[in-house]
Amino acid sequence: MQSRINKELQELSVNPPENCAVSLVGDNISQWRVNLSGPQGSPYEGGNFELLLTIPANYPFRAPDARFATRIYHPNVKSDDGSICTELYQANWSPTKNIRHIIELIMSTLISPSPEHAVEPEIAQQMMNNYDGFVATARQWVNNFAR
Repeated sequence: MQSRINKELQELSVNPPENCAVSLVGDNISQWRVNLSGPQGSPYEGGNFELLLTIPANYPFRAPDARFATRIYHPNVKSDDGSICTELYQANWSPTKNIRHIIELIMSTLISPSPEHAVEPEIAQQMMNNYDGFVATARQWVNNFAR
């Protein structure tokens, strides 16, 4: 497991997903920090977000846990602790998938949130019923917390 994690870290350091940078938290190979730039054209554009990944001892048979350390207004992210809806990345997890896959999935939810997998139902309702209000609030949170 350790060699696979080291290999993935090396690959992501040399060739990270677009708008991402990956590093360890301290010297702990099971704690990763991913710095994400809000995707262009999304409500999160211009924001700098820190994502924390915790890689379990039984990786790759279980997906890493992911949470935002930066506050974000998003229907798939808990506002209080940054945890991300596990349906988005753990439900279809298999050992053939990797950490890049998780990072790319999370980036795609910044572009296209999934209200049907909401962990913040009120935000999902706003997104579906008042999209302009959702975007305005998300951008305000970017200005307040992700600069």
